[in-house]
Amino acid sequence: MEELSQPVETLVVPVAIPVGAYLRDHLVSGRVVLPAVEALQILALTLPAAAGADPLRQERAFFGHLLAVEPGLERIPAIHEFSRNAEGRCRCRLLTVLSGRQVRWTRKVEHASVFFLPERGEEAAGEGPAGGFAENAAQGEAVFTVPRRRLYAELVPFGPAYQNVAGDVRLAASGGWAELSGGDAPEAAGPLGSPFPADAAFHVACAWGQRYRNTIAFPVGFAQRRIFAPTRAGESYSCRVVPLAGEGATLHFDIGIFDGSGRPVEAILGVEMRDISGGKRRPPAWVREGI
Repeated sequence: MEELSQPVETLVVPVAIPVGAYLRDHLVSGRVVLPAVEALQILALTLPAAAGADPLRQERAFFGHLLAVEPGLERIPAIHEFSRNAEGRCRCRLLTVLSGRQVRWTRKVEHASVFFLPERGEEAAGEGPAGGFAENAAQGEAVFTVPRRRLYAELVPFGPAYQNVAGDVRLAASGGWAELSGGDAPEAAGPLGSPFPADAAFHVACAWGQRYRNTIAFPVGFAQRRIFAPTRAGESYSCRVVPLAGEGATLHFDIGIFDGSGRPVEAILGVEMRDISGGKRRPPAWVREGI
């Protein structure tokens, strides 16, 4: 991607993140944490009205530190730091503020950052997915099936609200496929649609990493995201997860999400995923059978 110019303006917007009951089902190492898709939704919801940015066109996302949701908390105080550069790109960061005893020190902690691109002109209205996705498993490949029950009991142990892979996950060396649900919490919807299909597609990528890379990886960023038709609660979707070439501990994927007619509704490209447990968790032996 091209180099970006320095920001020409910066605003700081106080944010109170509502803690819906469904958020309590998103657990990492036993802690309730804010999902990446929810952080992006919050930034889109609180984007200044005069920003001139299109939240459906995102680039250079990074999810730094997990934002824990404490028991009994109804709202999380946070900050949306908004900057716009000369090209019209808007960098949005979701931050919280930590302070020491007697407020002798404070520091900002970044939980998510993303660039929202300028609003499109008519010439860009037909923009489609960057890259193609086959919706069926590659012919001739051995396909490994992960039952939905075992996916959420053993591989991605989230509560019911975040169990939105709707059937078995099919995995092959070339990628993963699954049916998805738009979720059962319409209150979670916002400018980006329902957060649940994209979150569930990450679960498919996580399962692929456990089988083929022997690592439990969660999303830490992506290069591009394009939302062509915001997803909705109660609707059915499917996804195709394509692993990309790479080395080291970080896994890379392109992800396509499709509606019930096979039309693309979302593309998330250059997804980066890695182990965030410090090596404390390993995949169960059964998911590696036959490797």
